[in-house]
Amino acid sequence: MDKEGTENTEQRPELDDIIKKHAYWAAAAGLIPIPVADAAAVSAIQLDMLKGLCEYFEIDYTKEAGKSMVSSLVSASLASLLARAGASAVKSIPVVGTTIGITSMSLMSGATTYALGQVFAKHFESGGTFASFNADKMKAYYKEKIEEGKEAIQKMKDKYGNFGKKKKAADDELNAAKKMKELKKLLKKDLISKKEYEKMRAKILKDLMKG
Repeated sequence: MDKEGTENTEQRPELDDIIKKHAYWAAAAGLIPIPVADAAAVSAIQLDMLKGLCEYFEIDYTKEAGKSMVSSLVSASLASLLARAGASAVKSIPVVGTTIGITSMSLMSGATTYALGQVFAKHFESGGTFASFNADKMKAYYKEKIEEGKEAIQKMKDKYGNFGKKKKAADDELNAAKKMKELKKLLKKDLISKKEYEKMRAKILKDLMKG
């Protein structure tokens, strides 16, 4: 148990699996070679992880509350958010920019997802709820877990392979990014409803995660 009365997730295989699985997916999503599309994919994966943690701890989950909880923590750790945004933006620079951006975004996407999972697990384990979550109090722990997450992602990379660098995986990621861009256009033109957009985007991401 830690000082907050929380058990390390390493001692709880199912909980650890939820966090590491989504961190791995987020690292793979960070490889999507189109700015902004990767951020949308990573955000969806993080919310899915939060939903999984809520189910594990038997806490009622809503997407709106989940977004608010994630946003409050990321906003409280602005430097991390800017680092991710910079990595995504640099992908728009031809050749070198794309290579550097993909590498850094993949690592940060996986590490921040891992850190978010650890923060929420710690909070829920100690009896916390959505209403009682205090992002400022968790900021230092979140940053600490980002560094731990970088190491965890590297270990997963060494164990399972180089996140989607095989041609088929790379093609799947690119196709998913293109589909999400097209969906966004349809939504802006009012050709599909918000509900239809969310449903189709979720299917695209689900298919991508299955590989």
